[in-house]
Amino acid sequence: MQNSKIKLNWLDNSRVVSHAIALERGVFLLLSSGEKKASAGCVLDPATASALAKEPGALVEEAKRRWPSEPRIQYRLIGDARQIAALSAALARSGLQAGTPAELALPTELHYFPAESRVRARKSGAQAPTVAQTAAPARAPGKTRVLVIDDSDTICKLLSRIVAEDPELECVGTVSRPSQAQAAVAQLKPDVITMDIHMPEMDGVALLKQLLPLHQIPVVMISSLNREEGGAVLDALDAGAVDYIQKPTLDRLAETAPMIREKIKMARGARVNHGSARRRPNATVLSQFRSQIDQSQLILIGSSTGGTEALRQVLTALPDGVPPILIVQHIPPVFSAAFAERMNQLCKFKVREAQDGDRVTPDLCLIAPGGKQMKVKRHADGDLRVVIEDSPPVNRHKPSVDYLFSSVAELKPRKMIGAILTGMGADGAKGLLELKKLGAHTIAQDEATSVVFGMPREAIKLGAADEVLPLDKIAERILVAAKKKSAAA
Repeated sequence: MQNSKIKLNWLDNSRVVSHAIALERGVFLLLSSGEKKASAGCVLDPATASALAKEPGALVEEAKRRWPSEPRIQYRLIGDARQIAALSAALARSGLQAGTPAELALPTELHYFPAESRVRARKSGAQAPTVAQTAAPARAPGKTRVLVIDDSDTICKLLSRIVAEDPELECVGTVSRPSQAQAAVAQLKPDVITMDIHMPEMDGVALLKQLLPLHQIPVVMISSLNREEGGAVLDALDAGAVDYIQKPTLDRLAETAPMIREKIKMARGARVNHGSARRRPNATVLSQFRSQIDQSQLILIGSSTGGTEALRQVLTALPDGVPPILIVQHIPPVFSAAFAERMNQLCKFKVREAQDGDRVTPDLCLIAPGGKQMKVKRHADGDLRVVIEDSPPVNRHKPSVDYLFSSVAELKPRKMIGAILTGMGADGAKGLLELKKLGAHTIAQDEATSVVFGMPREAIKLGAADEVLPLDKIAERILVAAKKKSAAA
């Protein structure tokens, strides 16, 4: 940006990668929108900082250019105390909102995270922190050993505390830098790893891709559960992470701590399937079924832990011209739309997050929105339409697989195919049995390919599954079951 003689060199924005900055002198300027959905940052040398103090309107101009409709634009100054004092006095008259300044002893190593409007500092030249070992490497009988990888000391302490409150868990160590992860895993031999998405040196997805081929240890990603992190979390699940948990905060600790412990316990028994080890269905071969498909069928799929990757493998193997597909995946509200958008880019048919009143039509896959229940009703014109409502959880889930399956069973459609994929718990088992009793062809994913063999196991126990199949065979069996009668003969 050029304003008078002031030139501010802004760092490029990025959703995942942090910017490492050696701040020798001057100050770092962080500018962000009121909703903190976007940020910009730049390093001001002493001369530029002094010039900006004389012409604070230059920053106002840049802020309005970036977020013209946002009334709550905040700036924050980080670095040399004298420069901060001079700039703060000048910018106080600018009309922008002042964030809490951070005075630092320079030189300092900064890590700037654009997606979170966040900066973390470490004194330059300081010895890299060692692995914080909170328990002896000797294994405590029956306990799940947890290694925390996160560059935030606060998060490390919170997770360690959450883990320590459960007699079945123990935190064996914390790691603040990705470069220390390999050594920590070899030294501490954890059963489960929790890993931050955004870290200095490399992001959590890149680290995950390094670790999993060498160490078959279940990894649970730590996420803020916001839309900006949705893509990174889905990338991590695709790379082999077994699940994700909400980043703990002090104000919501009572709510999130039990869920975090449950996710960690579940992860210990989860199957690690990193990308290179998976068998993929042959989509080219399956495309031969296209002309044989009976589009009057209705395909219903339920899944949970490990389900985003399982669904991707099944859906991307199906050709265009498929019957209507309705899916319930246990997923937070902010991720369901991101997941649907990703599937829409990869599939040969339309995929989107379901909306209330959507018609159930061929060549369309509707995914239940997170935090809502989805069911199907017959409209006055005879069409099937989706109903999205804020009903209570079923089997502790919202959306619930049983909620969808049972609503379809009430309509008694002539032709149905139901499938239960990988997931923890029993949601969907009873609903699948209802569908089977009405003549639906029903499928459960087998144990060998399930990340967590919970939901499929319960469906099999109830006798709800006609077939138990590995993941790479499920798309083909759906197409076989969806054949026209003349083609099947």
